Amino acid sequence: MSDIKIMPKDKLRALIGDTEETLAELKAEMERRDEADQAREIENLEEHMKNAELSLQTIRDFFRHLVEDMKSRG
Repeated sequence: MSDIKIMPKDKLRALIGDTEETLAELKAEMERRDEADQAREIENLEEHMKNAELSLQTIRDFFRHLVEDMKSRG
């Protein structure tokens, strides 16, 4: 890049425009990636919720079995 202190105004304006355009593209890409990350996390959250529900059901079944066992003994 040439020395900006001696760059003509029109070239400096063009450089600013190009820089702003590049920055806008970078921001859009970052937003796209953030949204993709969030979508993956939501998908994982659904899987975690299913696993938690299964675990909770297993715990409930275990307690139900314990209660029934204690009733039958007592």
